[in-house]
Formats: sequence, structure tokens, C-alpha cells
Amino acid sequence: MALTLRPAVAEDFAALYALDQSCFVPGISWSRAELQYFLRYPGNTAVVAEEDGRIAGFAIAGSQLRGGTRVGRLITIDVDSSMRRRGIGRQLLLAIEERLLERKAVALLLEVAVNNPAAQEFYTRHGFVKTGRIPGYYLDRIDALVMEKGLPS
Repeated sequence: MALTLRPAVAEDFAALYALDQSCFVPGISWSRAELQYFLRYPGNTAVVAEEDGRIAGFAIAGSQLRGGTRVGRLITIDVDSSMRRRGIGRQLLLAIEERLLERKAVALLLEVAVNNPAAQEFYTRHGFVKTGRIPGYYLDRIDALVMEKGLPS
């Protein structure tokens, strides 16, 4: 079974929303309006991983200028629980990084819950380092770690 990566399209919305709801608890998962906003926002990029016509995962990132330098922000990366530990998250992350590099981004930032060690380890394994902490970021009670990775120029 071959995994393919492709840009997200409007027809994917229901499946992406359902996947996001299954990956994160209510209040941490995105609402319908938030997810639609991130998918439609000009300049954001969304990549879908598909296997045999089934969406296995997706990732969304945006970028912004910060002091004249373009920096990417990973908004979400979701992989179907039945398809984890197969490299899909890594492929989605690499695809996002490639798209940000095309936009001349020099770094990629993200937030991850302090009580999600599996995600923290995933990001550390892929070159991210902890650069900060945001108190009460999730559900007004769970802190987020800010992680960052430099992108090659």
C-alpha cells in the first residue's frame, strides 16, 4: 500500500475535521470554524497523506514575517491512530518543511502540550528544541512547550 502526499482540497474537510477530533480531546482539537480558517487562510499550506483512498493524516502550517525574517508555524499534524508508527508523521513534517523552505522560511515553530511526551519526543527526534513555555495554553490549565527548528537556507 503506497502512501501519497497531496495538497488538501475543500472536499477533504469533513474527513480532516473528524480526524482532528479523534486525535485530540475536546478543547484541544480545533473547532470546525478554526479548522476551516486554517485551511483557507492565504499563505497557509495543508498536506494530506493518503493510502488507498483513505486519509491517513494531514498537517497544516503557516508563516509570517518576524523582524524581516520568515518563520513557519506548525498549526497541527494529525495521524490516524490506526496508522501511527509507520513514518506518516515524519513524511508530513518533511512535506511542510519543504513548502516553508520554498517560501524562504528560516525556522519552524510549534506548541505542544506538556502532558504529551510522545509528541515532544517526535519533535525532538526531528530536530526541534524547547525554547519556551506558555502557561495555561490548552484548556486554560495545561501548559504548552514552544519548540523550534531551524530550516536549512
